[in-house]
Amino acid sequence: MPDRSGKAKVIVSFNGGLATDFGPSFPGAPQNGALALPFLLQADNVYYELDGAPHKIGGASRVNATAVTGGAFHGLTDVWFQGTGGSETQKRFAYVGTRLLKEDVDGTWDELTTGLENSRQPCFEVFGDLVFWASTSTVDVPRTWNGSAGTTSAVGGSPPNFAFMRKHKGRMWAAGVASNPSRLYYSAFGNAEDWTGAGSGSIDIDPNDGDRITGLWSHKNELIVFKGPNRLSVHRITGRDPSDFARLPFVSGVGGINHNTIFGIGDDIVFASPRGLHSLAATAAYGDYIEAFLARPILSRYQDDLNHSELGTGWGVNYQARGLAIWLFAKSGGTQKNVYLVYDYRFQPGRWSTWGWDTRWLVGNCLAIIQNSSRKHRLFVGTTDGFAYECDMATRTVSAASAYTAAWKSPFLNFGSSAHLKTMEGAWLSFQPKGNYTFTFGYTRDNNAETTTTINQGGSASTLA
Repeated sequence: MPDRSGKAKVIVSFNGGLATDFGPSFPGAPQNGALALPFLLQADNVYYELDGAPHKIGGASRVNATAVTGGAFHGLTDVWFQGTGGSETQKRFAYVGTRLLKEDVDGTWDELTTGLENSRQPCFEVFGDLVFWASTSTVDVPRTWNGSAGTTSAVGGSPPNFAFMRKHKGRMWAAGVASNPSRLYYSAFGNAEDWTGAGSGSIDIDPNDGDRITGLWSHKNELIVFKGPNRLSVHRITGRDPSDFARLPFVSGVGGINHNTIFGIGDDIVFASPRGLHSLAATAAYGDYIEAFLARPILSRYQDDLNHSELGTGWGVNYQARGLAIWLFAKSGGTQKNVYLVYDYRFQPGRWSTWGWDTRWLVGNCLAIIQNSSRKHRLFVGTTDGFAYECDMATRTVSAASAYTAAWKSPFLNFGSSAHLKTMEGAWLSFQPKGNYTFTFGYTRDNNAETTTTINQGGSASTLA
């Protein structure tokens, strides 16, 4: 409420995330001395506190001190072998350049297999105490590793040359065979190395529809099959065994771009398509209407500012420790996967931010959720220069060297109708100091040039002119 001088104090709070399609101004009026911002014009290298305030993301530390010879990390995963000794053993497994490597949580990557085709999209799965690897190569065959051998082995049982696989109801299911792009294969029950014996078989998923199978996910007692990248569709496989396996069409006009951008969040599946980012639950409720897209607030950014020729090389993970769904893509005009689209699903509706879009962060090539040496599940990133990184570190640098900036910007505020003249006398900024670092607060009044002031988080006073 205004005081006797006609002045009013307004507390501005954060009540929404990045929404590139909403701006550039917000005409809302304060209510009871408060104004909640429903969206931001920029939110880069941040995640959100539960009160809505932006928080700078953590840094990244190299897993291996020396670059792996042979080029880019195309994929990496966390593998645990239970064995019979009463305790499990952790290994990290990666596809780098033309090789398959393992790391014993000691910072050294050891070669298992070489001579593979370079720069293919991989898939990893664990079945029967074996880690399975396959890729989009039409030359390399799927392989397994038992956690102790010094090399990998070709998958036994005469499998098709599949590109990706998913464990479901005691069988391995696979697709991505170049000669049969709409065919879904399944192994014998309990044996992922038997593809021709009793109980194995295949199901054709709407063949010759102009699409191929692009991804699989086991969900709520069903196998969800994604097709793309042109007409787009999603299908359900029901049943317990070959006698009652059935394909049920789920939705048309929405589908997947690749296996590595599909992942689960609680009771839902999220996935990327050429049209946007989606939730299976929302798609079930609303079909392919744009209003149902998770990416609706940033849809123009997705459609116009990403390199759609490289969408099929994207990655996505559920960073549950922060409540974040994270996708890694290449920005328009390049092939390097240097931007992260980040969806905070703890809020309803969820809130978007970007990492590395407006300001520098870690340029990645693949993502994984891996337990670190403290048994915490952390975001790991593999890069094109031979390094794997553990992220969300307390030190805000990349590999203890490169600094990066967090930045967020509110829409222009009219504090009510723009027809009424209002004068701002002063402004205050509330923040929680995190160290002896500085940040810059900038503001623009009407058509004036931006005014900035530097604030020290160490506690010294600053005045906003």
